[in-house]
Amino acid sequence: MQPVIVDLATQLVDAEPFLRDPETVMAPERLGAARLTRYAFSRSLLRTVHDREWSVTTARFDLDAQGQGQVGYRIEADGEVFHFVAFLQALPENAHTDRVIAECWEIAASLVVGELDADRWSFLRTQVPAQERARLDSGVLTLTRGNRSVRFFNYLVDVLANGDQPDPHKVGDAGYIMRSTAFYGNGKYGMRSFSGFEPDHPLAAPYRVQFLTAWCFREVSYDAVEHCARVRGGDTAAQFSDEWRTFFGLGNATGLGLVPYGFKHPRIINAWVGVRELALARVRELAGTPERVERLRWWIERARNHFATGTSDDAEPFLSPAELVPVAERLRAGFEAVAANPRPFDELMAWAMEQDIELAELAVSLLIELDQADDAEIDQLLRVDESARIELAMSISEARALLEERFGWALDGRLVVADEISQRWVYSDNAEEPRRMDAHALKDHGHDMSIGIAPAMRALADELKSWPDDSVLGEVAATRSEHLQAIERLFLSDQPYGEPRDNPCADTYLPLQIQRFQLAQYGM
Repeated sequence: MQPVIVDLATQLVDAEPFLRDPETVMAPERLGAARLTRYAFSRSLLRTVHDREWSVTTARFDLDAQGQGQVGYRIEADGEVFHFVAFLQALPENAHTDRVIAECWEIAASLVVGELDADRWSFLRTQVPAQERARLDSGVLTLTRGNRSVRFFNYLVDVLANGDQPDPHKVGDAGYIMRSTAFYGNGKYGMRSFSGFEPDHPLAAPYRVQFLTAWCFREVSYDAVEHCARVRGGDTAAQFSDEWRTFFGLGNATGLGLVPYGFKHPRIINAWVGVRELALARVRELAGTPERVERLRWWIERARNHFATGTSDDAEPFLSPAELVPVAERLRAGFEAVAANPRPFDELMAWAMEQDIELAELAVSLLIELDQADDAEIDQLLRVDESARIELAMSISEARALLEERFGWALDGRLVVADEISQRWVYSDNAEEPRRMDAHALKDHGHDMSIGIAPAMRALADELKSWPDDSVLGEVAATRSEHLQAIERLFLSDQPYGEPRDNPCADTYLPLQIQRFQLAQYGM
């Protein structure tokens, strides 16, 4: 049974003396500087697998010399059984594409529920490679696909076949063997909806299904390379060393789809940000014991060394890894100046907030490493109810006050520029992919994503000015349907960290800011 956890909103109120202000945290430049923390989805998955002693074994491994065939991993998790199944083929380089509209991939895979008999394998072998054309069922949890790295896969096979280990100078700049292009799930194409999981289900935590799938996908990339090397090199072939076995990740062809998600789900974004800010607040309260001080020193040095192995390639407007080395060194010096004080972590964070944003957000990530919240608690805090009760009987005067309270940042003029609605976000006809385009280039034909929250709230505020104070919001909803989404958002956005202080419909908007924050939450 899951422990009863105090809800996130209550915990945030209790931690308020050490919390950062939402106006600061939700600024686009600060979101874009966010880095992974110990509560990122990938890291919490791996701790769960380790701490709960989940078992992952190879149930089927049938690949030919080119790494074509099928692989199955059996997963036992808290009394439940799942299988990760993957179907592999080798394609010519000119057939590789990361686009959703691709029709074939070098790996197509799925996470499924229960044991697999011959009939089930046959069904999956037919449907999983079909991807968007598949007809799946509630026993299937995810659907993913991708391709081998053109640069690295064959190189790694050759190196291991010769009995050697990879040259870091040839592979250290990218760090993946295979690259995914999508992780579908949660009811799509007939798969199981995650809302049906009981709270104590091993995969009930948000994104646990997707990241278990991604982890298994990564393991296939290692196993496929080692298999091909054994076939080619025979008894003299090497396996990846322990150091290399922990180095490579999984490439990800992420795109603009992250941006609409970040603006459409304020309560989810609030949970993601709120957990980070709560953990930071808890650490700021801690006394500076010798063990904690040494632990933070270790993390700062690790971060500095990590950046030192990166490139100096231009990453404007962000800093390259090489440019982050002196940032980490300044953070190290800043900490040493306060390390002997009774509450050094609070003093470090206060100092960091007076420095540049990159230094401050690096400090956030490293300080959170000292938080020791139970993962079961974090898992529960990240589960949110996205339904909203719209109070149509609310008076117009009350609605104006609520609008000012929750969206003052959108009404105070800071985002108002000449091009504030020059762009539209739409679904493309050919692949249903998000596209950002000139607002006047296409007549509205039902594909608009409606993620321009700031302009919509300003339009609603202007509309309410023309209504008597004692009228009710339901009258506006009934007669001015163009404001319905804004009215719903007014009640849905009831948490402090749910709204990025940005306007994706402005011509000057930089999508990478919200994308980088989301990727940090994933663990990238």
